[in-house]
Amino acid sequence: MDRQKVSSAMIAALAVFALSSCSEVSNREDFAAALKNKTEAEVVKYAGKPVQIDRSDPNRVMYIYKSRTLDVPTRKTDPETDVILTPSSDGQLHVVEVVFK
Repeated sequence: MDRQKVSSAMIAALAVFALSSCSEVSNREDFAAALKNKTEAEVVKYAGKPVQIDRSDPNRVMYIYKSRTLDVPTRKTDPETDVILTPSSDGQLHVVEVVFK
């Protein structure tokens, strides 16, 4: 019984670790450069699904990521990174700004 519980706990811990490593941490410069002028679909393809999407202003949509970017000089992970998208002439939303918090 105990051996089975330990095995189950180890499998669960490994699964959590494997899933948490799917979203890699990028340095600020690479992250912002990779997303510049990208569409919503391209943002999700590169950065993954955001924790939250703020569509309260359709002219300024914000994708909110948690612990996704790294400030290289301080070697600290940014608690939040906001990707700002605005409508473009092609009718789609495109990234215009990335804000690190």
